[in-house]
Amino acid sequence: MNIEILVPDEWTPGQALAVRALLQHAVLTGQPVIALVRKDVSPDKLEEIYGRINALIDEAGLQPA
Repeated sequence: MNIEILVPDEWTPGQALAVRALLQHAVLTGQPVIALVRKDVSPDKLEEIYGRINALIDEAGLQPA
């Protein structure tokens, strides 16, 4: 099955490919954790947030193999 996702016009091809790769990995290896944030989130803040989420997943022993 193919699922098509439209990305915002202002995204670079690299951003679209990165999201595709992350979604593909999540579907193949486990359950995705998806969080929505405002468009104006800074890269540093987003990295901090996902770092905290990843730490929680690791601490719970729920990371995919």
